[in-house]
Amino acid sequence: MKKYQINNFEENLYYEELNNGLKIYTVPIKNKKQFSVMLITRYGGRDINFEKDGKVYNTPTGIAHFLEHKMFEREDDPFSFYGKFGSDVNAATSDDYTCYYFIGNKGLEEGLKYLLNWIQSLNITDEQVEKEQGIILEEASMYKDNPNRVLYNEIRKNIYVNDSKKNQVIGTDDDIVRITKKDLDLCYNTFYVPSNMYLIVTGNVDPERIIEIAKHENKSFNRNNINVKSIYNNEPDTVACEFSEKKMNVEIPKVAVAYKINKDIFNGLNITAFELDVYLHCLINISLGITSEIRQKWLENKLFNDAFYRISEIESHYIIEFYATSNKEDELIKALEEYLEDLQIDEESFEREKKLWIANEIRSIDNPMTVLYGILDDLLDYGNYISNKIEYIKHLNYKTLEKIKKIISYNNKTTVKITPKKEKAEK
Repeated sequence: MKKYQINNFEENLYYEELNNGLKIYTVPIKNKKQFSVMLITRYGGRDINFEKDGKVYNTPTGIAHFLEHKMFEREDDPFSFYGKFGSDVNAATSDDYTCYYFIGNKGLEEGLKYLLNWIQSLNITDEQVEKEQGIILEEASMYKDNPNRVLYNEIRKNIYVNDSKKNQVIGTDDDIVRITKKDLDLCYNTFYVPSNMYLIVTGNVDPERIIEIAKHENKSFNRNNINVKSIYNNEPDTVACEFSEKKMNVEIPKVAVAYKINKDIFNGLNITAFELDVYLHCLINISLGITSEIRQKWLENKLFNDAFYRISEIESHYIIEFYATSNKEDELIKALEEYLEDLQIDEESFEREKKLWIANEIRSIDNPMTVLYGILDDLLDYGNYISNKIEYIKHLNYKTLEKIKKIISYNNKTTVKITPKKEKAEK
């Protein structure tokens, strides 16, 4: 078992890889009664095309989400089992992974044993698949009436040309109804394998006992996916669609603007992927975050009611997204474009942002679920856990931030508006 000290705190991360390839990360947190446990497979909504043993498979969109639903098809209902201990249990599917987790302060060992055995088998019938199609179609129908969800999905569809991230994780109606038991068995046996999975346990836990249980419960779980590779299509710098508008039942218009930035423009900076991420987040947060001057100015001028930004990415591109609710949406879009064209960041603001980031790192160690997601994000984004983030952040410098600011172009963008349906004129 390997041990890594986290940011020079008292807390340590313990890592071990089992013989079957399952990677285990455990962080005991002192003076915490609660624990968080998550089992993750690197298989999400984006992984619809893959090569296995030299053969290429093209599966329907939404299959990872569908499979997550069917994993709950058990005689011993997971909700009832974990309910006995007062634990919260759930699962989720993102673009890049599917996870199963429980949170509580009692029944850790029993819950861990259940979780590790839960994902080792899939037993479904054609009839159960057909029944689930109806349930998921109802879920998808609800999303179609949700303006925020529609706005987010439109941005994805507009920004990506080839990458499967342009699709909704839940899938299209047509794909949902054509998913078969054969599809589910194929994807389960391909991606629900130890060498493609992580177990992360944080809080009131004993690392040695966690490893001991995992080894015992994984004795016969030996499937592998050594010859499997997900296929992601090359993505151009241009967007699929520069503008789209939807009419929905909203009182106030909603708007989103997304910018597509090729990562290759940063190659000459000689910095790590983590450092680049921090620089970019600092740049955007100083510019458009809650405490930014321009945000206060736009609020005073009533350019928006509420707004937020997010940064997402694929292997080749960053996507910077800005969302707002506004009665002056066109004026806001113009103001945003003009602001980014002549963006100014001072060194004092950058140093203040670094201190805030470090403070967040310090606070995060007290929350088992925050620690868990921090580990997961590192594994997905960088391929390994970064234990000394604070040291990296301390050494970030203003000159590099200025270079990044000058390198970025905001030319490749898309805009989406959700506007109110016009009322029919009375006769």
